Amino acid sequence: MVAARPAVVTAPGGRHVRLEPGTRLLGESELARGEREVHAALLGSIRARVLTQLRGPVKRRAVPSEPQPADRYVRVGDLRFHYLEFAGDGPPLVFLHATGFHAWLWLPYARRFAATHHVLALDQRGHGESDKPPTGYRWEAFGADLKGFLDVLGLDGVRAVGHSKGATAMAASAAAGTRRLARAVLIEPVLVSAPHVTEPAWDNPLAAGARKRRNVWPSREVMFASLRGRMPFETWEEEFVRLYVDHGVADRPDGQVELRCPGEIEAQVYAHAPMTDGFALLERLAVPTLVIRGERSPGFGATEADEAIRRLPAGTLRTVAGAGHFAPMERPAEVGDAIAGFLG
Repeated sequence: MVAARPAVVTAPGGRHVRLEPGTRLLGESELARGEREVHAALLGSIRARVLTQLRGPVKRRAVPSEPQPADRYVRVGDLRFHYLEFAGDGPPLVFLHATGFHAWLWLPYARRFAATHHVLALDQRGHGESDKPPTGYRWEAFGADLKGFLDVLGLDGVRAVGHSKGATAMAASAAAGTRRLARAVLIEPVLVSAPHVTEPAWDNPLAAGARKRRNVWPSREVMFASLRGRMPFETWEEEFVRLYVDHGVADRPDGQVELRCPGEIEAQVYAHAPMTDGFALLERLAVPTLVIRGERSPGFGATEADEAIRRLPAGTLRTVAGAGHFAPMERPAEVGDAIAGFLG
């Protein structure tokens, strides 16, 4: 019911209230419903107070704050590299990300191993907050970068974990002459054997797709909402998608965000990959090595995995059921357990 003209009514408590035309008045049924809701709320409040008196106040479980890494920068040759560090007391454990990714994606793993290892996660050239030269994205360059990184920091007895490109870069560092590795974990390494390829394969579908990749987004929120339901992100645990978005873009002056690893750089990695025999690199990795593959991986199947084990001087294989190429983000518990069991 709506008031048609000005009126003065008496409210509960004797207070006079002026009603202007158009004021909506509650009918009897609405008033009754409102009274029932108030009555229920009062009963709920009384019940809560009684339970508190009987049981005592509810104690919230204290959630310890998660340890945060330190942002570090180091110069290797002509480039400045960014890395994350958890300064534990154990042996050094270095994590290397895949193409187009960044060091922060290893955060859940870093926290798991920080109690027993001195954990570092490197942003490789062209990625994250590290320098982005216009060229120089062959395996040999990534291997030399890792060797130089370990040399500059003076790390010995290194345990290293790499995913995809990061795994191949680890093998390339051994080919580059590093003797600082003690154990290696290669998760879904990129191993191409195409000795006939002497020029960058720009027609590679991965390279062509990367060149078309969207680099600029209105915001991190829009980016997350868009990527969460797409491959490959739709199979990831949500925490990893958040990390990818939160730390994988930089803020622009116009308020938008832009990928820290431009699609053009990602394309260069894919285009140059066939120019180096990845399997041959494994032969130089003369330390105990665990190879992890995803059961559903489209590019690193059982045949490729068996060949990798054959080439490695001291390799063992672990297959993660139900996982694909992005096993570290899809099955972090299983992958973490495999790493922990291997590192001892």
